Amino acid sequence: MIRVDARVCLGCMSCSNVCPSQNITRSEDSGRRTVHWKRCKEECDLCVELCPGKALSLVPWDENIPEPEISFDLVACRICGSPYATEPMLQRIESALPAEMQKDASGLEWIRICPVCRRDVEAEGTVRQMVLARSRK
Repeated sequence: MIRVDARVCLGCMSCSNVCPSQNITRSEDSGRRTVHWKRCKEECDLCVELCPGKALSLVPWDENIPEPEISFDLVACRICGSPYATEPMLQRIESALPAEMQKDASGLEWIRICPVCRRDVEAEGTVRQMVLARSRK
């Protein structure tokens, strides 16, 4: 059975992505992500090993222990406003990266921007560079 330490869970869904039995699920609604861990008898240990926050551990089976569930507010993208990541996830990335790597060449803080907007910003920058390079010829 899986025990979850809510104090260190990032809400990143790494555990769900590797669970071969799909016993770890998530739902997202109204800017909140809820992660639910069903009782698991398999004890394959993949979720425990791959949890970046080390929030999971295996404990002996006990029907009386409720299935863990944690909800997180999702952070809104600074460009489009769409909810895209949990605050613990973003803080983990920010603490792992040197400050100079957290901004692009224009000074934009890319960690607080959703993947869709990041692609759009990068595409615009690439087009701008191409136009500038062609105008110099």
